[in-house]
Amino acid sequence: MMHARRCLYVVTLLNCLTSLLPAQDRRGPFTHAPRSVRTRDIDQQHIRLDLRLDWDKQQVDAQAMVSLSPFKPTKEVILDAAGMKVSRVTRDSKSLKYETKPQQLIVQLDREFMPGEMVSLVIDYVVVRPKHGLHFVVPDDSEKNQPRMAWTQSEPEFAHYWFPCIDSPADRLTSEIIATAPKDYFVLSNGTLESKRLNADGTQTWHWRQAKSHVPYLFSVVAGEFDAYEQRWNEVPVVSYVPKGQLNLAARSFEKTPAMMDFFSRKIGVKYPWPKYTQICVDEYGWGGMEHTSATTLNMHTLHDDRAHLDVSSDNLVAHELIHQWYGDLLTCKDWGEIWLNESFATYFATLWNEEDFGWDEATWSRYEEAMSYMREDKRYRRAIVNYQYDSPDKVFDGHAYPKGGRVLHMLRFVLGDEMFWNAIHHYTTRNMHRTVETADFRIAIEEVTGQGLNWFFDQWLYHGGHPDFEVSWKWDDVAHMVRVSVKQTQKVDSVTPVFRMPVEIEVANEADVKLHRVELSKAEETFHFQSDRRPTRVCFDPKDWLLKSLKFEKSKEELFDQLENDANLMCRLQAAEMLAKFNEDDDVLAALNKALESDRFWAVRQEAAKSLGKFKGDKARDALIAASRSDAKSFVRREAIKSLGSFKHATTNDALRAVISTDQSYYAISEALQALAKVDVSGCEADHLAALNIVSHRQEVLKAAIDGLVKVKSAQACEEISQLLEGDISPERRVVLIGGLARLKPADAEVIAKLYEQLDNDRTSVRRKAIDAIVEVGDPGAIERLLVKRDEQEIPGTIRSIDDAVEKLRDKNKGIETLQKQLESLRQQNRKLEDRLNKLESKE
Repeated sequence: MMHARRCLYVVTLLNCLTSLLPAQDRRGPFTHAPRSVRTRDIDQQHIRLDLRLDWDKQQVDAQAMVSLSPFKPTKEVILDAAGMKVSRVTRDSKSLKYETKPQQLIVQLDREFMPGEMVSLVIDYVVVRPKHGLHFVVPDDSEKNQPRMAWTQSEPEFAHYWFPCIDSPADRLTSEIIATAPKDYFVLSNGTLESKRLNADGTQTWHWRQAKSHVPYLFSVVAGEFDAYEQRWNEVPVVSYVPKGQLNLAARSFEKTPAMMDFFSRKIGVKYPWPKYTQICVDEYGWGGMEHTSATTLNMHTLHDDRAHLDVSSDNLVAHELIHQWYGDLLTCKDWGEIWLNESFATYFATLWNEEDFGWDEATWSRYEEAMSYMREDKRYRRAIVNYQYDSPDKVFDGHAYPKGGRVLHMLRFVLGDEMFWNAIHHYTTRNMHRTVETADFRIAIEEVTGQGLNWFFDQWLYHGGHPDFEVSWKWDDVAHMVRVSVKQTQKVDSVTPVFRMPVEIEVANEADVKLHRVELSKAEETFHFQSDRRPTRVCFDPKDWLLKSLKFEKSKEELFDQLENDANLMCRLQAAEMLAKFNEDDDVLAALNKALESDRFWAVRQEAAKSLGKFKGDKARDALIAASRSDAKSFVRREAIKSLGSFKHATTNDALRAVISTDQSYYAISEALQALAKVDVSGCEADHLAALNIVSHRQEVLKAAIDGLVKVKSAQACEEISQLLEGDISPERRVVLIGGLARLKPADAEVIAKLYEQLDNDRTSVRRKAIDAIVEVGDPGAIERLLVKRDEQEIPGTIRSIDDAVEKLRDKNKGIETLQKQLESLRQQNRKLEDRLNKLESKE
């Protein structure tokens, strides 16, 4: 009876917990009824904007001249417009009747216009403190000396918050932007600078013209005080702008830009297509970057110092936004459901630059990390890359559109071979320049120039979801001198995920020879046979990691030794270093991993060897890790060795970690050392972590690690130290991390908790995200409701995802409390029932 009652209780409890969580749908935010490319009754031809920027009021006084042509006879024009106060609409100086709705401006024309006729509307309007699209950076209480700036960000559909238009990627048009700002400010926009004019009121007017078509979300205005880092590529000016006083940081991030332009122009066979290329770093910008036509906008994290450069680089971001000038600007996806034609191309070409700059192994590792990023998302939801069922346009900017799509292009290169792949890329680009495109345009262009029918490839990788999960094994037939390789696809096959058809390479190697066999996969289970003069010492499946996949391939210790030491391919050696960790009591394995840690030619293999050595015990493993923490030239390897040392409690470990903290130039290595020290010397590390509170580092990595340690040791002195630091002149990002630390040390202090919640309203996205992280660390159950309220106010997909992740973590954290509460309530109910029964029995007696 008690067992049944307990089962009923558990079921009830699970149902209650489930009701608190968001509905789990394998499609994620892709449950909308199928959409279509936007229907337009008019065709925008040209937009001219005249903007006067006012920082004191955070206001734009504006006039838009919209030139358009109807597709059908019309007496009414409907434009997208939100959050703007329209004062007048005219045509040929004649006032027209109009109506404003929350997201529309509806204009009644003075007569019916026929298809092909040109209509020019002049719209006078004001935008005050715009919700989206345009942002003013102004001083406030947290940053009284903040330099003023203004910038726009219109992707996916925020253009209509600062100018009336058909806010859709389907409509290409030319543009002019005339912007007036204080005379000391620089104003950047798309295209060519036509003129500058000083005004009697102390302002200056800048006139920019975009002569070739683009789409509304690519319109850009940035204004403020900047320094210019000037370069050229052929006859094209290449200028990178940084906030005044930070020019010394520019070269580290932007010096490779002309070389990238040259590389992309050669590979595509189409020269950089615009009259200039500028990049500009702006403050309070929550996106990594945005490829506004000829005028990319970047966030401030693009700039960093020499020490941060040991661990971070802006090359990938710079390359990503640059290649968008072809794929996204010159060719634009027709609908957000086709966003992979913008973002997957940018992701893949950025790794191609990595391949050009640093070699095949570096690019292979980048692509592997991209695959892991996609797979983490695939565990939450799975979708086709081309997908018209998005709930809102911002949802398509995910791990399917970026890293997965990049890997799909890499597989297409494998299927076609380099020559046909690049011929296809060239033909697709030249055939569709200054047009909007969809996936069929890409497939048709490939077929036209290569003759290859690729419906099968596009169907499984772009119109279906998922990836193959492989289980591979091999056997040696000594009589037939034959290697039999069995390959199973174990993924669940359903309406979304198919059995995949793909070519794959299988490496068969022995002491004398290495052979690479290319075979075609097409079934859930199949076996391939390869002749060999002798038994292989190793067999590797997809050794160059062309395929997007998960792989289970059990191997003997001896085969892994051979693979780790002798395979020419990065991923084979890396897999061997990872798999050898399960033999963590064998001295010969320790020796092999130590050798790889000391001498493998690629850092990621050394990094994996350090990670595997962390699963061993004893002096030899510890000494190997200490040596790597001191001597490896690559900070990523040192960091992994330091992290692994957190499993080795010993005086020499403590000394080695303190040496890292005092001498290593990598901020991230110091952070790892602080975290490891808190594990191995918890009673003696307080002073180290208190001292580290004063280290100012990239993204506050050292400060976060110092606070984590002080929370762990329950430091009484830390509260006083942090309070003193908060009284100084510090950056907003540093301030929010300190407040979060104080809240964790004093979780019952309502005043500190309130200060932490205040940071959720900070103009800086980086501050809001750090506040979200700190709130999760504090673990306040009441935070869930507050975060969900803030979620509705966000426009940046990354911030929305941060809040969603935080809510999920908080719910997980509080499950234990909820369980105890429910168990207590259950006991109370049982007690009440027993009392009722007892009362009834007494009553009968």
